Amino acid sequence: MILRPLLLFLILAPCGLFAQDLTADSTSALSFVRSVNAPRNAVQLFDSAVEAWTWTFGKEPGAKVIRSDRNAGVIEGTARVNFRSEQLVMREESMGTIQYRIMITVHAGECRVVITELVHSGNRNTQRGGVHLGLLTRSSMPVNRIRGQGRSNVVGLYADVKQQASDRITTVLQTFASRVRAQAEP
Repeated sequence: MILRPLLLFLILAPCGLFAQDLTADSTSALSFVRSVNAPRNAVQLFDSAVEAWTWTFGKEPGAKVIRSDRNAGVIEGTARVNFRSEQLVMREESMGTIQYRIMITVHAGECRVVITELVHSGNRNTQRGGVHLGLLTRSSMPVNRIRGQGRSNVVGLYADVKQQASDRITTVLQTFASRVRAQAEP
């Protein structure tokens, strides 16, 4: 009688280990992925991606192309989101930038955009020094503890940083995708 439940557990336990999703409190880095399908060959699609970069990511503060390789179909770059908190607590200290990395890979018929390494840096020029939240993760709390601040203030600020970054990056990604698709139409 005891062997059946034990046997069932041994059979189903490994399946559960491989099918786990990331939770909202995961410490995995926040990232954005967008795939754009367009009926073009790799070279034409790469040229469309470069054109779309100019009018989307290229217009963002601090944007620069680190690598552009037409043969490999890769565009790498960085940009930032200027941040100013909606809440009054720590507004001046947390005001700063959210730097992020953009990786665009192009293959025939597909252009894939991955945005990672979102890092918040606060205002260093304040009297108490800047509040730097560091790498943005899926968690509700930053990876590093913020000295002198209560949990509710830090959770609110962290949510605000992630929301503003997410809103801006999503908007730029949508514009990028629409420009790539528009250039593919006859």
